[in-house]
Amino acid sequence: MNHPLSFPKSARIVKSDDFTVIIRHGEYAADDVLVVNVRWALGAQNSPAKLGISIPKKTGNAVVRNRWKRWIRESFRTQREGLPHGVELIVRPKRDAQGSFATVDKSIRNTVTRAVRKLKKAFEP
Repeated sequence: MNHPLSFPKSARIVKSDDFTVIIRHGEYAADDVLVVNVRWALGAQNSPAKLGISIPKKTGNAVVRNRWKRWIRESFRTQREGLPHGVELIVRPKRDAQGSFATVDKSIRNTVTRAVRKLKKAFEP
């Protein structure tokens, strides 16, 4: 059994087609640091949240891009149990954003909450 704070492969979104579907058919929220796209996972409403990370080359060199990925993964890993079940997330830094782990951690919490609220509103009758 996995540790509750682990980040297993089953929690990752890696296929290009999955990224495209989530971005085109989901909702999004943004702040000064991150842009988060959210979509309900098809047929997996009770499964924990899944994460995909997209870091454009315009963000910076490889060192900077890898640092963003580490911050986003770690924030997601520690907050995963508190995130709504059955959602798939694509997270990317905002253009020209200045980040730190603390700002990324706070931003993920706020933007995911807002995006899920928009998603629920879109599915209300």
